[in-house]
Amino acid sequence: MMNMQNQAQGQLKPVFKPVQKPAVKPLGTYLAEQRSILDQLLRLLRNEKQAIRQRAVDAISQLAEDKSALMLRLQSNDQRLKLHPEAALLKTAHAGEVEEIRKALKECKRQNESNGILINLCLTSSRRLSSVLVNVRDRMTMNMTYTGKGNTTARGPMRLSIVA
Repeated sequence: MMNMQNQAQGQLKPVFKPVQKPAVKPLGTYLAEQRSILDQLLRLLRNEKQAIRQRAVDAISQLAEDKSALMLRLQSNDQRLKLHPEAALLKTAHAGEVEEIRKALKECKRQNESNGILINLCLTSSRRLSSVLVNVRDRMTMNMTYTGKGNTTARGPMRLSIVA
């Protein structure tokens, strides 16, 4: 960007501000951040599992948002690692750390898949319950009629006639 200085003196001198490159952190810093994000994600996935089991809808919704934010951070940090000037060291000097990160990522994927299965089971159960309740309601209303005064009365197989 160019600013003009010394305009009052009649002299125009361009002033250039150097463009600053974003600071590149050491590779180990990005690896530690990646591990930290994965640890947070695994804790969140375990909390999500409990929330699904308890059918805590509000908690599940918030956890889903938090999970999405962590996934974006993970992806962004991974991109920084790939583009790092010393990325070749990931295969040599930092191979152990990378392997630990891969194991943590694999565990997160496993937990997320497990939560997905649990969600599908809950959905199936809820659909079955809904179907049963609709059928019960329909059977009850099929056996109800209205009198001339607007009151309901039972008829058909649901009407009980008990003596004694």
